[in-house]
Amino acid sequence: MTEQQEQQLPPSFAVRCQQTVAPSGRIRVSKKAWAVRVMTVVLTAVLIAVTVSVTLETGDPFVMAGVIIPTHSLAYLIIGWFFFRSPATGKPGNELVSVIVPIYNQKGLIEMVIDAIFRSTYQNIEVIAVNDGSTDGTKEVLDRLAGKYPKLKVIHKKNEGKRKAVASAFVNSHARYVVLIDSDSIVEENAISEMMKAFSADPKIGGVVGYAKVWNAKKNVLTKCQDVWYDYSFNIRKCAESRFGAVMCLSGCLAGYRREAIADYIPFWIKARLKDSEDRELTTYVIAPPKARHLLTPGTKKMMRWMSQYDDAEDRGLTGQALIDWKSVYVPSAVVYTDVPENVKVFLKQQKRWKKGTLRVNFFVSGFFWRRNPIMSLLLFYVEFMLMFTNPLILLIAFVYEPVLLNNYLVPAIFLTGSVLTSFGHGLDYKFRDRTSTTWYYKPLMNLITAFVISWIIFPAIWSLRRNEWGTR
Repeated sequence: MTEQQEQQLPPSFAVRCQQTVAPSGRIRVSKKAWAVRVMTVVLTAVLIAVTVSVTLETGDPFVMAGVIIPTHSLAYLIIGWFFFRSPATGKPGNELVSVIVPIYNQKGLIEMVIDAIFRSTYQNIEVIAVNDGSTDGTKEVLDRLAGKYPKLKVIHKKNEGKRKAVASAFVNSHARYVVLIDSDSIVEENAISEMMKAFSADPKIGGVVGYAKVWNAKKNVLTKCQDVWYDYSFNIRKCAESRFGAVMCLSGCLAGYRREAIADYIPFWIKARLKDSEDRELTTYVIAPPKARHLLTPGTKKMMRWMSQYDDAEDRGLTGQALIDWKSVYVPSAVVYTDVPENVKVFLKQQKRWKKGTLRVNFFVSGFFWRRNPIMSLLLFYVEFMLMFTNPLILLIAFVYEPVLLNNYLVPAIFLTGSVLTSFGHGLDYKFRDRTSTTWYYKPLMNLITAFVISWIIFPAIWSLRRNEWGTR
């Protein structure tokens, strides 16, 4: 990165991401990092063995429930660390790319977002910014930017939610490739080029997600925890899922799609209430891939319609649709910096919204996901889907039933020890991959927050499942 490019970055970028990808497609790590990885895998396996041993010694079948979480984690670690290769192996080419930015009340940041897109090394783009009824002056900023950038098209519409904003841009776009960027996310210069390398390398890739870095990570303890959590989510979890071409969530901060991969899902968003570009809506129906439809049972189609009505996790909805007949992959060299909640109330609101969206999409995807790879589907999807509901029960067994009713304090000790030790391995791996990381040692704390706070949000998420929400602020 040149000094001039460094000066163009917003002040919130204290340090640029230092993680790099080798020509082999592996994320570069040192020998020390490989030692940490092996040790973390061994410790996780030992934890599983100890839990099984305690079960056999005590004859308590409930203890065995503690094996599920570390086994699930071990699968992600082995696949993500040892088998992942970046799919960005082709040439970026020069096909037109439609970049879509849905916006609601983002006056203070949207100019940085748009400026960053137009600094991209990939130049053959059209940018469509949709103002979804903002009331804070966003409209005036976008109108000014439209005069600054000839390739920027601004759509002003009444407030109807994020999915309608994305749909409005989709039917007004022209490219075969569509990139979605959130209005609080800043892309690095080569991000779109790296995504296009993946598309050109494999015609079966229908969706690509980039690497989201937290740009306000140093704000407080909560943002530091989220920073190391994001790294784990992308560089372990999405790496493992990408190995099978089945990344479960192409995050809205930076996601790319082949048009035909999502074309027959957009009409469920639009329906009759969208008042502009009805002719393009018909075009969308025409270009929908017929080969995907045979996988959709009547029940799955109903799930698609239901899922498409909500804004709380539209990125997962689009991913679920793309997974029907395509691969979805992770490109760690396509970097985007995104804003995360800085206070607990907003963070919990975001997590509830994500839980609801995940529930809807998982019910939809479960109808056909087993067709892709039975072993992978079981380890990385169906077990995790089950854990969404059973995690609270497992915690109650480990920390209430066993120590309080049975005086067995070994079970909670094993749980806490395993969580802390393995999470330090995750954090150290982050530090070795990106030497600028100052938040890596917050991973144990984030693991505890995930277990004792986030897992319980499943209950308010289910309770409010029919309520539609967009935005976290």
